[in-house]
Amino acid sequence: MKALLLAVALAVPAIASAQATPARLENPLYQRYCDKLRESPQAYVQFVRRVKPVYGYTYWDFAAEYPGAPTRADCKVTPERVAALRQMLAQSTR
Repeated sequence: MKALLLAVALAVPAIASAQATPARLENPLYQRYCDKLRESPQAYVQFVRRVKPVYGYTYWDFAAEYPGAPTRADCKVTPERVAALRQMLAQSTR
């Protein structure tokens, strides 16, 4: 009986996270951020600047600041796109 309870206790969080992941990626707001990031670094920067006061997300919430960094959603963009974003932001802060 204890083994069964232990198995259920370990399985419930795994099932819950597996079910939560697709819903998180289907969030229309997250999709909008990803669409802008896929479009171009300029479009993404303009979009983030425009909606940051409303939602509070930064540039790095959807584009990994460094390889392996956590993000709110996996936008499936190329490392080159993120590098271009990094370069653009570095130039704008000079």
